[in-house]
Amino acid sequence: MAGEIPIPTPTPESSIAVIIAIAALLIVSTGIGVYYFRKVKSFDEWMVGHRDMGPVVTGLALVATWLSGWAIFGNAGLSYAYGWSGAWLIGIMNLMGLSLCVVLGYRMRRYAALGAKTVPEAARIRFDSRLVQGLAGFAMAILLLVYSIGQFKAMASVWNLTTGTDWLLSLVLTAVLCAVYIAIGGYAGTNVSVALQGAILIVVGIAFGIASIFWAGGPAKIAAAIANSTFVKPGGAVTPVSIGGYTASLGPSYPAFDWLGVVAVMFMFLFMATGFPHNIARFIGARKTTKKEYGILMLIVVVGCVTPLMIGAMGYAGLSVWGSQLMSKGPIYGDAAAALVSMSVGGAVGGAVFAVAVFAAAISTLAGMVMIMATNISRDLIANARPKTSPKRLLQLSRLLVIPFVLIPLWWTYTSPPPVLSEFMSGSAVAQAGIFFFVIAVSMYWKRATKWGAVATIIFGMVIALLHPSVYGSYLPPFNNWGIWAMVLMFGCAAVYVGVSLVTKPLPEEKLAKLFKKS
Repeated sequence: MAGEIPIPTPTPESSIAVIIAIAALLIVSTGIGVYYFRKVKSFDEWMVGHRDMGPVVTGLALVATWLSGWAIFGNAGLSYAYGWSGAWLIGIMNLMGLSLCVVLGYRMRRYAALGAKTVPEAARIRFDSRLVQGLAGFAMAILLLVYSIGQFKAMASVWNLTTGTDWLLSLVLTAVLCAVYIAIGGYAGTNVSVALQGAILIVVGIAFGIASIFWAGGPAKIAAAIANSTFVKPGGAVTPVSIGGYTASLGPSYPAFDWLGVVAVMFMFLFMATGFPHNIARFIGARKTTKKEYGILMLIVVVGCVTPLMIGAMGYAGLSVWGSQLMSKGPIYGDAAAALVSMSVGGAVGGAVFAVAVFAAAISTLAGMVMIMATNISRDLIANARPKTSPKRLLQLSRLLVIPFVLIPLWWTYTSPPPVLSEFMSGSAVAQAGIFFFVIAVSMYWKRATKWGAVATIIFGMVIALLHPSVYGSYLPPFNNWGIWAMVLMFGCAAVYVGVSLVTKPLPEEKLAKLFKKS
């Protein structure tokens, strides 16, 4: 079937449709930020709003920040480039991981009631330690900065594919508007904007995923095409490596090189939903829910977790129809699959609708992460070191810090975009999962955890993160094997966290009683 349906190219009609659709999304999102600007009276309100976010907004915002550019755009690139072996990074454990995040996330409300405005500040309250808060804030800022790159590549790529113009203009415009609605709207404005974006990406992602399966001729034709495919490197070089199985011998730095890597991916998804600070932060400003409202939130999560699987289906559909042609078209390569399939399925309107979904997914996560990174510096580092800094000065500083945390990943994306988006982002995901699942989430439930256990875990996790196979691990076997590296980081963090906590002194019982009182 390859070659029967031409690969679509931008037209004046598609360009106009995309520009109008994306402009509408960004204008509405910015308008929401302006609306909430009027309600922000203090630095505290800018960071957590009025703690009145209900289950619908919280659920949609959580799904949006969880899925991000990797799911609505990068997942098609994974399935297109790696066949069945790419399925593991598409998120086989989405539902379990995000459900666990909901269960653990609502515990954050207890720390918010005790004064926590950021995730690292919740750690300070838990361990009565400014050192833990500062280290956690620093580590989060570094890891989220790397993760932000994926959001820009997703937005820039879909802009380039659907309009044919250089992506720098799109990156700059998006960065400016994103910075505006974060800076002025704060937590509440960002959360509501993100919730709107979450609703868009869920509906569009599932609809196009289903449509793409029919467009490609059905599941049987797609499966047959993948079974007969081999891996083609970015750039177009054909290899003899089959991608018709669940592992692919593409080199030890590839997650699904062996079953150890596959298992590591499954644990990564289980841990990282809660370990991502931009996910767990959704609950700091959430209000208490009834059982019915909790059920509504979980329903949103369940539906949302279908979305990345449907985007993966778009990549499989593109592979079955076009073969490996996209792997020779840099710098986007196989990541272009979803956008091109949407254009082929729905024409100019289809491309515009899908472009909006990609922007919604990417900008929602970017907004959540930039908000956290800015407060990591202002609240968790500066105010932590100098508690007498005025709230007005901290608010001004936080708004100003939005700018570099938007521009740094923007420039990195423009100069050195990662070839396969989701594969690149998995490195930061493993580090965040390994460190913060234990330091933040488990610590809210395990009384015996200590500040030295948390400190040792953060340091250990950041050091092992540098041994990623694409960084220094390539020079230090066995860390050149992605599965070994990921398992050592995640379960090494668990061992360090538990081991150091057991040999050091926990908080006095009277302090722990305030944190672990029965609800």
